[in-house]
Amino acid sequence: MSYSSNKIIAKNTMMLYLRMFLTMIVGLYTSRVVLTTLGVEDFGIYGVVGGVVSMLSFINAAMSLSTSRFLTIEIGKGDICRAQKVFSVAFEIHIAVSLLILLLAETVGLWFVVNKLVISEDRMIAAMWVYQCSILSMIVSVTQVPYNAAIISHEKMNVYTYVELLNAFFKLAVVYCLLIGKVDRLILYAVLQLFVSTFIALIYRVYSKKEYEECRIIWIYDKQIIKPMLGFTVWSILGNVAYIGVTQGVNILLNIFF
Repeated sequence: MSYSSNKIIAKNTMMLYLRMFLTMIVGLYTSRVVLTTLGVEDFGIYGVVGGVVSMLSFINAAMSLSTSRFLTIEIGKGDICRAQKVFSVAFEIHIAVSLLILLLAETVGLWFVVNKLVISEDRMIAAMWVYQCSILSMIVSVTQVPYNAAIISHEKMNVYTYVELLNAFFKLAVVYCLLIGKVDRLILYAVLQLFVSTFIALIYRVYSKKEYEECRIIWIYDKQIIKPMLGFTVWSILGNVAYIGVTQGVNILLNIFF
């Protein structure tokens, strides 16, 4: 391994540690303020309702790993044309996944929230705002995966750090808006979170399209790319289902039975 490669690895590692540190510090502060501002009931509603949508994203989590793997291989080969095809196919697959999540969320998921979760009637309207904002945020997140995979494949971890600085600023701004807001704070929090996630995703997309030629979408159908990507995804689904079940399923069980 060359000296330059070691230097890139060390730089990227430091950037990722800095990003994690910023996220942890801001998260420790904002979570306390959000809990105090929303109150225990509304904070719990946001967590459990958003968790229902998150549980539908296990396919997306598996596809994220698959997209990053196949895109990195083609970029490493230096075949930009092939990399563009992989990116385009991955984007098309994620569009299909987002539509599937939307269908499940507006049918099975909506029924589950209305009929099975323990939510007081006077907070049901606010819960529906949270649910719909969570669905839109999830769709943005799903269609964002190929762009994030492109940045990771090019080892531009400094981009994540800089954007995370902006994201931390927005999170603090959201907390400030909650403190001074005069409307329903749970609804306000859900809408602001949707705005932040959409804006951050837009930054990544603009950067990727500007810097990387392979991020220019061409609408194609290539079985030679789709088949191995989906095959790799299937093997990743089981672990992602278990992880989402542990992280989001516990909140739902607590809501229903306790």
